[in-house]
This record gives sequence, structure tokens and C-alpha cells, in this order.
Amino acid sequence: MKPDELKKGDLVRRMIASHYTDHIRSDAVGVVLRVFHPLARVYFYDTNQEENWNQSVLELVSRKPTRNDDEEH
Repeated sequence: MKPDELKKGDLVRRMIASHYTDHIRSDAVGVVLRVFHPLARVYFYDTNQEENWNQSVLELVSRKPTRNDDEEH
């Protein structure tokens, strides 16, 4: 998946250490609140904070289903 394919509501994993985690590597999961290429605003559950991240260091965990996902092709 290309990083710019992230969408609001996607669950992502942070793959690097940050100042939010005292520079300890964390693979914390968060939800994408807003996408503004190349960044994404993500609420991470381990820090209980909204953080801006470059999408290239975020890994998609799952995507929120949309109405279009339910339609038969």
C-alpha cells in the first residue's frame, strides 16, 4: 500500500520511536483523524495524544469499512 492511500478512520501502527514515547520504539496503534500529504494526524492510544506523522512511517493495520465496501460488484 502506498503511504498516500491512508484515509480518515484507518487504523495504523507507528513503526519508529518518537519524543512522544521517550525515544523508546513503539508499535502503537492509532486512528487516522486527518490526512494532509505527506503527513497524517493520528490519535495514538499509547500516548492518548493526537500526533502528526509522516505517512511513510505508518503501517496500515485495518481500514474502516465504507458503504461502498458493502455493495456487490
